[in-house]
Amino acid sequence: MPGWLRRLSLRNKLVLTILICLVLPSVVSMNVSSLFTRDAVRTQVTDSSRESMRIVSQIVNAQIKNMIYVMNFIQFDEELQPSIRELGRANETTDKGDVLQYKQTIAKRMSTVIDSFGNLSVTVLLPNKEYVASYTTFAFNPTDFMKKSWFSAVEQVSGYNVLWIGAEPNYSESTNQPYLLSAAKPLRKNDITYGYVIVGLELRLLQDLFNQYQNNESMVIIDEQGRILVDKDSTTIGTKFPYYDQLPKEDGSSFVKVAGEDYILLSSHVTPEWQLVNMSPYKTAAQKIESFRKTDFLIQLFFLVLFAVTLLYMVRTLTKPIARLVQTVVRIESGQLGERSNITGVDEVGRLGYVFDRMIDRIELMLEENRREQELKRMAELAMLQAQINPHFLFNVLNSIRLKIMMKGDSENAELISSLSSLLRMTINRNNEYIPLHEEIEIIEHYVRLLNSRHGDRVNLRISAASDTLLIEIPRFLLQPLIENAYIHGLKSKPGEITIASRICEDGRLQLEVRDSGVGMTTERLEELRTHLVTRPTKHHHASRSPSLSGIGLQNVLERLRIIYGHRFDYEIASGPDQGTQIVLRFPQQAGKEG
Repeated sequence: MPGWLRRLSLRNKLVLTILICLVLPSVVSMNVSSLFTRDAVRTQVTDSSRESMRIVSQIVNAQIKNMIYVMNFIQFDEELQPSIRELGRANETTDKGDVLQYKQTIAKRMSTVIDSFGNLSVTVLLPNKEYVASYTTFAFNPTDFMKKSWFSAVEQVSGYNVLWIGAEPNYSESTNQPYLLSAAKPLRKNDITYGYVIVGLELRLLQDLFNQYQNNESMVIIDEQGRILVDKDSTTIGTKFPYYDQLPKEDGSSFVKVAGEDYILLSSHVTPEWQLVNMSPYKTAAQKIESFRKTDFLIQLFFLVLFAVTLLYMVRTLTKPIARLVQTVVRIESGQLGERSNITGVDEVGRLGYVFDRMIDRIELMLEENRREQELKRMAELAMLQAQINPHFLFNVLNSIRLKIMMKGDSENAELISSLSSLLRMTINRNNEYIPLHEEIEIIEHYVRLLNSRHGDRVNLRISAASDTLLIEIPRFLLQPLIENAYIHGLKSKPGEITIASRICEDGRLQLEVRDSGVGMTTERLEELRTHLVTRPTKHHHASRSPSLSGIGLQNVLERLRIIYGHRFDYEIASGPDQGTQIVLRFPQQAGKEG
């Protein structure tokens, strides 16, 4: 946000926002209206040209379909096929009368279809250079078709497709037009070509159709190279359409400029190779719409002024209590906590003022309570400092007692005091959250030794730790709660064996296992325990942690590992009646880095 805008008051920001919200839509509306008006005119011209295009396209498609129909008729008519095949097999030894009979049969059958169209010139050409034509052949020998450059492409036509040749010089004396629109098709059976059919369409009908349009509007048929095939001006046939490169990629429309005037180009495929193109002048209709735009602008301007006056009055009314609230806040900031806004009302501003005053009341009360709590806290800290005993003093005293006992020859009790000293030192020292596994095992050995000193040598601790796991760091006091649970709940304070094992899993994680030879659990009790452990501990569980060694619990141990290692941690619990209990923990080797 610019600096000048940040420095404006809330009221001025609202006024500026309102003006922008009122003026900007009007400006945008005028521009969009202008844009839509231009698009509407273009759409109108395009729709008109497209309608003309559609009518012409229907007529052109009808002529194209007539050509296709004649070629298909000759290829599939059952009465024609025997005569065409016999004529195609004729040679010098064939009786001339039979050849003439074949030609007459073919010509008579062809005339039943061709005569109904009246503007087609049809040639049936056979590989042995025999032919049948629907036109006089005195001035043109149909076998000359075989010398044309396009004739070799007829043989390449696949299936029942057609080769659209284009505008060919007129070879029929029945019309005086310089060109015929031609197409050819091979006659095949079982992939063997036994003849060819060439159809020429007179351009008179299409040219008369194109002549119906204005002089500045043109309509042509072009091939895929852009050459003109049909135009109302025959002199342009065979030349390239000048705006071929600007035609739309697919059937559609585009705009071009000709002598400074806009034209719209429409194209539509009448065959896969030929396009019907319509070129129409683009005449603007902006003058007809200009009056509507001016009227719309005046209406918007009137309502703009009306809304601006109304909203500015409403803004002033609404922001006045807010300004008073700001003044109250400024005075409170300066230390005058007794100030109140005294704003009333049922709207949001009134409720805001009421809530703000009540909030200041509570803040004053909280500040007073906080002063009292700070005084009590300082008194408690002073009492704690006065009662604090240096932990090193305790360790030194315990070591002195151990030395005196050893000097008296009681090495067993001296060793117990040493274990107690080591255990207390590890308990009090909280500097390291993680310790090597061998140190954790050493703490467990001290702990079990102290347990046995209280209840007799009833717990046999077995260590089965892989050598490559001893230096891996694990969370401090991770195993002690498990040993305590095994002793209290598994062995029921009776003699037995507790085993600690460790190894590296295949996925690189550390696996710790604690099992006992105690009473175990029933299947129902085991399921109940697993269900309980799946539930995340509540706030009460966290609060239950204490420096005592027996106050953590199995669930807190698992939750502690979940927090540290996340999804990389998992565990298993197995047990059975009189089969003891086994707890397996798996987590990454690097503590605190792979959670």
